Amino acid sequence: MKGLRLAALASLGVLASSVVQATEPANYPLGPVFLTPTLEAELGWTDNLFRTRRDELDTWKSLLAPRIQAWMQNGPSTYSLTWKLQDFRYFSSHDDDFTDHIWNIDIHQEFDARNSLNLIAEYYDGHEERGTGLSEGVGPLLDEPLELERTIFGGDYTFGSRESRGRLRFAAKGIDHEYGNFKELTRYYDREREEYIGTFFWKVGSRTDALFELRHIDTQYDEVDPGDPAGSLDSEEFIYFLGAEWDATAKTSGSVRFGLYDREYDSAARKDDDGFSWEVDVSFRPRSYSIWQLESRKYFRETNGLGNAINTEETTLTWDHYWSGRSGTRLGFTLGRDDFSGSRREDDRYRFEASYNYALRRWLDLGIGYRWEDRDSDLDFFDYSRNEVFLRADVSL
Repeated sequence: MKGLRLAALASLGVLASSVVQATEPANYPLGPVFLTPTLEAELGWTDNLFRTRRDELDTWKSLLAPRIQAWMQNGPSTYSLTWKLQDFRYFSSHDDDFTDHIWNIDIHQEFDARNSLNLIAEYYDGHEERGTGLSEGVGPLLDEPLELERTIFGGDYTFGSRESRGRLRFAAKGIDHEYGNFKELTRYYDREREEYIGTFFWKVGSRTDALFELRHIDTQYDEVDPGDPAGSLDSEEFIYFLGAEWDATAKTSGSVRFGLYDREYDSAARKDDDGFSWEVDVSFRPRSYSIWQLESRKYFRETNGLGNAINTEETTLTWDHYWSGRSGTRLGFTLGRDDFSGSRREDDRYRFEASYNYALRRWLDLGIGYRWEDRDSDLDFFDYSRNEVFLRADVSL
């Protein structure tokens, strides 16, 4: 990316879904710094490793994911450095074994009650499983997973306190996305992305803010595929949102955004796109031990080989319920629709997950669960169904 611009960029918020678990991580002091080590281990079985329509390969698989966070606090300000390793092993297909490394830096700085700054940086040295990403539908044709490096720099600055009548937030993020192998194919999908967001909040209730938000997204690909008659995939996108954020009661909180998007391509051979967009994230807690979470979005994803981009609509409903101080369950269902603009491919996606967790000790959670995925495409070649069962342990060292 235009190096100096990338270094100044920043990330906006991250949506993270909570998991039913009772593990309480132990913090080990090292001077002013605390270390928090955790470990996730999972053993599972799937009946369709490559997510293919025919000739499915079933296999046992394992995940081992240690994580160490170093953090410190200075009044309301916090600073953290996190490293995580993810080691995946496939017992019937060792060509698919891989190890990912993830580094995160998070800084939250409050200068005073009206001025705050968040900065993040992330480096991901990882992989795409065969049958996902660029290898959707053709996973068995590759002899190993795709290698992927992703670097993110970002942050946001907020002027105005939560109690102010009005607040302003400015945010930016830069992402560098680069594949490491099969360069004869993947070189045309290496890219850089810049996002800029401005949000104005106006208090309409003691715990409710109306908002107006403007986003600008610029995506530049490193190379143009000479075999693609449509030419460059470079694009520019504007999104205009009206919405609200609230934390109105002990039972409900969330945010909604509704608006319009306009996506334009540098190449005149690619058709520009515009339409309606939304983001919904709502939590409902009818009881202290029961949480419903609704997340819904319409947004663009970059193409994985077909068409100009993937116009995605996705909705997830999750229910977390704590049956006692030690045990809890999670049920989740996702419904998605992908329209590959510039091609005739349209996919309907479904995902269901059910899991049970039990806190055996303060430092140990054990879980068992089931996952189901299904994709129904207008191009039958991309259809698949996949079942998975798993056992999991979350350890706080």
